[in-house]
Amino acid sequence: MGASPEPALIVFAWGNESRGDDGIGPAFAGYLRELGDPRIEIIEDFQLNIEHVTDFRGQTPLLFVDASVAIESGIAVEQIAPSKDGNFSTHAISPQALLNVYQQTTSEALPPAFLLHIAAQSFTLGDAPGSTALEALGEAREFFADLIRAPTTTWAERLAAAAA
Repeated sequence: MGASPEPALIVFAWGNESRGDDGIGPAFAGYLRELGDPRIEIIEDFQLNIEHVTDFRGQTPLLFVDASVAIESGIAVEQIAPSKDGNFSTHAISPQALLNVYQQTTSEALPPAFLLHIAAQSFTLGDAPGSTALEALGEAREFFADLIRAPTTTWAERLAAAAA
């Protein structure tokens, strides 16, 4: 068997499907799996962990996807950089802190990294995602569908432009 090709994009999606809008990250990962696009590597988890640095692949762009209270509606793309933001433990880590761990533990250059915020409001145990989060998830799907229609060599540039 031949080696599988390097992905053109690595997507990290996380969240807890039993906590209302927090399930939006896994819902987005499900959408990506339905696409079946071999250019996209999907990493879905309950939360980001320090071990996820082993999922980075050279200069392959990274897209982190999560439910977000940082925006009121819709979606927002943010280009992220390493940070010692204090959101770090042996059980959970922010995307920025994960980039910092990668930078501190390898001699590799950082890949381009982005955070896709999907608006969320309710994280109550046992609730289904609310209308704001579901509408934002639809926007995220449309944004991503548009992104992957472009040549893979432009994906990082297009994400950076959306973040600007």
